[in-house]
Amino acid sequence: MLLRMRYDKDEIEIEAVRSVEQGRLTNKIGRFILDRSGEIANSSFKSPENPELTQALIDDAVMRCCEKFLHYYRPNESAANLIISMIFSAMYNKMTSLNWSDVYGQKISGKVRLVEDGDIVIKYVRYMKDDNISKDL
Repeated sequence: MLLRMRYDKDEIEIEAVRSVEQGRLTNKIGRFILDRSGEIANSSFKSPENPELTQALIDDAVMRCCEKFLHYYRPNESAANLIISMIFSAMYNKMTSLNWSDVYGQKISGKVRLVEDGDIVIKYVRYMKDDNISKDL
């Protein structure tokens, strides 16, 4: 059985060193970031019913890697592993943040005042955005 390698760690390492020397990411590193982001989003964070979420995960991961890779990278410390771990952490952070906001960053939780047994009570609740609400009015 012949296994096909998706990428060559040594080649990524060479491109990472070249990126540091140039002060910007090379096209091959950028392509690697984009390919791995798509791969991870479509496997570990797969959400077929919500393609916007998948694309938001990819976008956040790519932006984080492009902005921070040169800052975090140290020569001979596996650039491929650094990129993959940055992608996973960016996607995990995005999924965690969805508890408090939607894919577009808008808040989906807020304070609501209720009257319970004659007392005013403030509760923190999650609410849903309905773009079609005006149709029913």
